[in-house]
Amino acid sequence: MNDQVPVVMNGIAANDQAYHDEGVEGVDALQAQERYQQERLKRLRPETLDQFVDPFAEENWRHFTDDPWLSVEAPVKDARQQVKDNFTKVLILGAGYGGLIFAVRFIDAGIKSDDIRLVDTAGGFGGTWYWNRYPGLMCDVESYTYMPLLEETGHVPKHRYAYGPELREHANRIADKWNLTDKALFQTQVNSLFWNEERKAWRVGLVQSKADSEPYTFEIYSQFVVTASGLLNWPHLPRLPGLSKFNGHMFHTARWDYKYTEGSPEDPSLTNLQDKVVAIIGTGATAVQCIPHLARWAKHLYVFQRTPSSIDIRDQRETDIEWFKDEVTKRKSWQRARIANLHGQMTISKDKPKVNLIDDQWSKIETFSALIGSTAAPLRPEEVLKYLQELHAVDLVRMNGIRDHIKRQVKDPKTAEALLPWYPSWCKRPCFHDDYLPTFNRPNVTLVDTNGQGVSRLTTDSIILNDKAYPVDLIILSTGFRSPGVGTPAERSNASFIGRDGRTISETWATDGILTLHGAMSYNFPNLFFPGPMQAGASPNQMFILDSMAQHAAYIVSEAERRVATAIVPTAVSGADDANNAASKSYALSPTLSSATSWSNEVVARAAGLAGVRGCTPSYFNLEGALDRAAENDDTQAQMKAAKSAIWGQGVEDFVRALEEWRGEGGMRGIEIG
Repeated sequence: MNDQVPVVMNGIAANDQAYHDEGVEGVDALQAQERYQQERLKRLRPETLDQFVDPFAEENWRHFTDDPWLSVEAPVKDARQQVKDNFTKVLILGAGYGGLIFAVRFIDAGIKSDDIRLVDTAGGFGGTWYWNRYPGLMCDVESYTYMPLLEETGHVPKHRYAYGPELREHANRIADKWNLTDKALFQTQVNSLFWNEERKAWRVGLVQSKADSEPYTFEIYSQFVVTASGLLNWPHLPRLPGLSKFNGHMFHTARWDYKYTEGSPEDPSLTNLQDKVVAIIGTGATAVQCIPHLARWAKHLYVFQRTPSSIDIRDQRETDIEWFKDEVTKRKSWQRARIANLHGQMTISKDKPKVNLIDDQWSKIETFSALIGSTAAPLRPEEVLKYLQELHAVDLVRMNGIRDHIKRQVKDPKTAEALLPWYPSWCKRPCFHDDYLPTFNRPNVTLVDTNGQGVSRLTTDSIILNDKAYPVDLIILSTGFRSPGVGTPAERSNASFIGRDGRTISETWATDGILTLHGAMSYNFPNLFFPGPMQAGASPNQMFILDSMAQHAAYIVSEAERRVATAIVPTAVSGADDANNAASKSYALSPTLSSATSWSNEVVARAAGLAGVRGCTPSYFNLEGALDRAAENDDTQAQMKAAKSAIWGQGVEDFVRALEEWRGEGGMRGIEIG
C-alpha cells in the first residue's frame, strides 16, 4: 500500500506506480510536470537577480553602455538651450515609442507641443528600437497591431512583422507629425526629481553627456513629469568569473558593434566574421533573431544555452497593400479593434471572438493569460487549483506540438533534445522564427548546452564550461535586460525621486508598499505619471498598454486644467487676462491615500488569477525565481507585498474598462487638486 500523498494534476491523482504506467490516462501530463520541475530546479540560483551585473551602476562595465549610433545620427543640441526659462509644463523621461505616445496624447488633450520636452540618454528617437540594431531585429508582435498610431499617420507597415529600421523610422515619423523633433533633450540623463511644494512643480536635475564635450549638469522645473523609460532597455551582463580577463572582442546585443562585424542594420553582411570563431551566450528572443545571421558569416559559431526558448512558426511576409486597405483598415478604429481581438484570443474561456483577425501563433497561445490575466481567471483562492489544471491541460497540447516541431526541424537527435523547452508557454517569452532551428543543421554551428547551469567562467581567450575550453575571437552577450518587474519608476529611470514627505519613492514603496491609483500615479508624488507595469494591465503588445496609460494621464491633466481654469470666474473688470492666469496656475495633482489604498486592494483581490507564474522556470517574468521565495518560505508579509506589486489579474481589457468607467464618472474620484 502506497501511503505517499498523491500528485494531483489535471484532476488526476496518481501514485508512483500509475505515473510510470503509460496505459493510465493523464500520464503524459504528469510526466511533463515532473520534467518541468526537474528543469526548473536545475536553473534556480540562490542569487536570483544578483547573478547579473548592472553596467549602468558599476563603473568597470560602463563601456558596455556606450552609444555606438552617434556617428549615424544628427548632431545633438545643447540641452540647456532647449528649455526656455528653465521651465516646461510636461517633461517626459524617454523618447521611445512610450514617450512619443504620451506626448501625442497630451497634445490631443490640448497641451501645446511647445510645452512638452522629452529627455533621453540616446542620440535620437526610438527607445528600444534606437538601441537595438542587431542583425535580424524584428518585432515579434504583428506590426499592424504593434506599431502605434498607424491610423493617425496613415503608415502601412512593409511586413507582417516590422524590422528594426522601419520601427526606428516610424518613431521619427511620429515626432515629425506632432512637431516633437526639436523638443527632445538627447544624450541627457535625469538624475533626480525633487518636489517643490511652493512652486507646485518638480525640480529636475539633469546631466548631458555629449560625445564632443565634457558632461555638464543643470536644473529645470517641470509642472508634470512622465516616466516612459521603457521595460527592456537597460542591458545587463552575466556575473561570470573572468569576464574582465577576456582579451578578445565582446559586446552586448543591445549595443551591436558593426565596426567589428561589418555590415549594418539595413545590410547585415557580417563579412568581418568570416575568419572568426564566434560565441553567443544566451538563447532568448534576441538571440533567436540574430543567430541565423551570425551562422551565415562566422567561420564557426558556438551557441551557449542555459534555457532553450520555445520556437514556433513565424510565417513572415510582405504586406499585401490591397489586402491591408480592403480587409484591415476598412473600419474606423480598426487598430483598436484588432488589438482587442488579440487580447480576446488569449484566454481558455470559450467566450472569445469567433474570428481570429491576426491568426498567427502568438494569437493562438490561449494560456498566455496565466501571465497577463483574464476574466476567466479565479478571484477566490479555492478556485485556483482547478483553473491551473485547466491551463496546464490546454497548454500541454501546444507545448507538445512545439517540441515535435523542434524534432522535425533539427536533424541531430541530441541537439534537438537539448533544444526542447520544458516549461509552460507563459513562463518565458515565446519565440517565433523560421530560420533559427535549421541553423543548428549547419556544419559551422555548435550548440553548447550547459544543462541549465550557464557558462562556468572566461579566460583570456576562451569560454570554459565544466573545465572544457572553447577558444573564441568574439563573445556576444545576449543576456537580456533588467527585469521590468523590479524597482520603482525612479529605479527604472536610473534616477532618484523625492516626494512631498522628503522620502524617495524607493523608500516609500519599500516601507509602505506600492500605493498607486490605476498604476499611473503614486500617493505623495504629485504631478508624476508612469505607465505601470505594477498595478496596471499587461499585454503581449506593450504599445497598447502605453497608449492606454497615456490617454488616461492626458485625461487627468486636461480635466484638472479645466477645473483650475473655471475655479476663478473672470469678472467684467478682470477680463480674459485673469482667465488665462487661472488656466496657467500651478497646482498639485495627487491620488489620496484612501484611493491609492483602495486600488491596491483591488489589485490584490485579483492576484489569484496570476498563480500560474509560481513554479515557473527562472526568467525575467518571475525575477529569476525570486517571486517563489516568499511562498516557499511561507512569508506572509512578502507574499502580500508581491500581490500588491502584481498586474491587474483580470486581463488588460478588463483593466482598460475600469479606467474608462472611472473617467466616465467625470468626478476625478480619488484625486486631489490643490
